[in-house]
Amino acid sequence: MKKIFCFAVLALLLASVLAAPKGEFWEKKDYKEWTQKECGKVLEDSPWAKALTLTAVTVGGDTRDNSTDGQQPNTTYRIQLFSAKPIRLATVRQAQIAQKYDSLPAEQKQEMDKRSEAFLSADFSDAVVVNISYLVNNRASDLELARHWQSQTRDVLKNSVYISNSKGEKIYISRYQAGQGAERTFQFIFPRQVDGKPLLNPQDKNLKLEFPYPVIRGMGDGRAFMEFKVDKMIFEGDIAY
Repeated sequence: MKKIFCFAVLALLLASVLAAPKGEFWEKKDYKEWTQKECGKVLEDSPWAKALTLTAVTVGGDTRDNSTDGQQPNTTYRIQLFSAKPIRLATVRQAQIAQKYDSLPAEQKQEMDKRSEAFLSADFSDAVVVNISYLVNNRASDLELARHWQSQTRDVLKNSVYISNSKGEKIYISRYQAGQGAERTFQFIFPRQVDGKPLLNPQDKNLKLEFPYPVIRGMGDGRAFMEFKVDKMIFEGDIAY
């Protein structure tokens, strides 16, 4: 009898586990409930955000530099599909956490909600916006890289920066803008349609981004390739990008 009871309890436990809601937190929680860690996940390592880290390639040499505290020089590009709603939701939630939104008086919450809604309701129906930030652990390389990206233009990049789908259809950059001064960010902006149709549909397997970057101190090979899985990019029942 005792064994039967134990098996029955085990069966109930397994059933409860199987019946538990599955999926990522962004599918189960309102964005105003996201934690700082969860926001970081969306913004840095999610279906809409990836990182590309470049290190110096040498043959029989030491690439360490005094300005990097003895570390190997490296550059990290953080790539976000900014026009994807989850990225903007995480951006807003991070701002809320920084300003202690959950403990604000109702009037201040309403004011912040109004500003957030204007940001979240921005119209990206005709554009795909890719936001990229970069970080270098070497001051000289950082300044050189900043000079490069801050001097680029759409005309310079128009034939070498594009997004594509799994059918090989490409859309080239239509606009480029870069942060100036101490900002280490830039944006690639693309049309959302190819031949009058959305670039992505549920049958596509991936969204690919390709762009050239300068090779500084032997870091990388000069061409970035990033792939986003379409089946993971579903948000609120649609492909978010």
